[in-house]
Amino acid sequence: MQRFLFILILTMDVLWASPAEETPSTETSFLESSRTYINNRLNGLANNIDSFFATERADDEFGRSRLRITNVYTLREREMGDNEIKYRLNLKLPHLSEKFKFKTNQEKSTLNEKENASIKSNQLLNSNALQTKWIFNADAGISVAVPPRLVMRARLRKNISANYFIHRFSEEITYITDERGLVENTLLQSDLRLSDTFLFRFINSKTWKITDKDFFTKHGPTFIQKFTDNDAFSYNFITTNEMLKGVFFTAAHTFSIAYRRNLYKNWAYLDVIPGIDFPKKWSFRRTPFAIFQIEVLFGG
Repeated sequence: MQRFLFILILTMDVLWASPAEETPSTETSFLESSRTYINNRLNGLANNIDSFFATERADDEFGRSRLRITNVYTLREREMGDNEIKYRLNLKLPHLSEKFKFKTNQEKSTLNEKENASIKSNQLLNSNALQTKWIFNADAGISVAVPPRLVMRARLRKNISANYFIHRFSEEITYITDERGLVENTLLQSDLRLSDTFLFRFINSKTWKITDKDFFTKHGPTFIQKFTDNDAFSYNFITTNEMLKGVFFTAAHTFSIAYRRNLYKNWAYLDVIPGIDFPKKWSFRRTPFAIFQIEVLFGG
């Protein structure tokens, strides 16, 4: 009987051998490297496009100090033409940021200068790698009006990789020195690379005007195509929803084509945005519009 139990235990031990005793498979590492390669190509294209369009994400993730001066002129059917000049300052303070970094492990700070230099070199070479850490950023801007409006914003963002998509989440709190007061905005963008110059992006956003007690959402696809280093198009179809007195309804459908041109050495840009609105306030009748914009960037 003892011999029988010994043989049974030995047999079970062979059948239920620990995976650590098996030869490690290279399939997992291959899949992981393939996924990293796909993510880097997608993120590289998105970074290129967002940098060209001077988006807030590009300023936040690349840690740029920039001043934007934008002159926007809008023409819309059944409305008077509107001209607005906007100023926005995004300021990076690296020395102050270093002072506010918390060291949770003293052993991590024992790297010598050569190791630090090597890490920085690898970061530059791998600039298209997806940043998955939480990123905090704040900026301030002035909208030229009578009286002028001061805009102060704080944003928290994070990138999430999922198969062939990269989901970009951001949470923003804005304070405006006018009747709008405090505004909260949540944004989720999902990016998919279609080719070396063509990016698909699906936008979901929510805006809550806390002071005015207004609530809006926007959803829809955007196709962004970069033709040359100086020209790019984006094709947008956005649906806007609104909640008013507890009733949630569709406020408008908007189709637009945005053309952006680098006029001079990556600091002066022209935007021409023709489009058609289908607003609820006009019984969803088509309302054409056109936006002309000159943007000048300093720094970054």
